[in-house]
Formats: sequence, structure tokens, C-alpha cells
Amino acid sequence: MTESAIQQWLDLLESAVDTRFESVEGEYRALITLNPTDAPYTGVALLRVDMPLKAGSKPRPAAVWTPEGMRVPCQILNSRLEPVSEWHMPDGSVRPLPEGSRRWRFDLAFWVENLPPRRYRVYRSAWSAEELPLPALPDAEPPVRVREAIPRDGKLPKEGELSAD
Repeated sequence: MTESAIQQWLDLLESAVDTRFESVEGEYRALITLNPTDAPYTGVALLRVDMPLKAGSKPRPAAVWTPEGMRVPCQILNSRLEPVSEWHMPDGSVRPLPEGSRRWRFDLAFWVENLPPRRYRVYRSAWSAEELPLPALPDAEPPVRVREAIPRDGKLPKEGELSAD
């Protein structure tokens, strides 16, 4: 599967998958995780994050859960902070940020267990008091792809296969 086809699948899944976790309270994000390969995958998945951090705020640990609510190992890797005075929005506009704001870039690494070939699964992520360390750190770019999504209703389930339909 080409990188272009993978991005098209992620775009489709982001707009069609149910990313709500109804019994969960508080703020969270969905992590749409896609295995575009022909083999099952167990290992680390990575989401590259680039976000503004308010003045006076500190980076926090994160946690990730399966669709069934089981917490999986998760760590923030390659954390970098740099001063920033404005933020470029996805629509191309520029938003000024308060003095002391910083740009936080990091890799959210979490454990994926037996994701079948050419299938997707939606995980949930939220800030946490502590990390649950990974059993192994990635030594290469994982074959799975991850897209962050806000919680929203969708017609596709939290786990499914990529179909030609």
C-alpha cells in the first residue's frame, strides 16, 4: 500500500469512525491506528505531536486505552520545547499566543497488540499522572500509522477492516 493510499484511508477513517468513548468522562482524544501491511502487528505505534503549550504549563505524561478500556503501555519520547509567539492553524490562519508560550513536539508511543493486517483500531488517549512504560522502545519506524481525532459520532465501529467498498 502506497503512502498516498494510507493517507486516503486515514482521511476516510477520521471522517467515518466512531471516535467516542461514551462511558469516559473528561477530555480525551481518539487514536485511529491503521495496519496497512499484510501481516498482524504487535509493537509500538507512534503519533507525532506538535502542539502549543500555555505559558506556565509543563509537559505531562499521557495514557492510552484500548476500545475495551484496558490501559496499554505508553510513553512520551523525544520531547522538545521551544519558545513560540504565534501558532499556524490548519486553515492557514495565524493565532498570536501569550508571552511565555512554547511549542511542544514529542512522539506519543503506545503498545499495539495483535492488530490484524489491513485493519484499524481506535484507541483513547488522555493526560495522566504517570506513564505505563513500554516493554520495548522502537528501533525503527513502525509500519502502523496513527491519526489523532476528536471524539465524534461515526458510522464505522472502533475496529474494522479496510474494504474495497
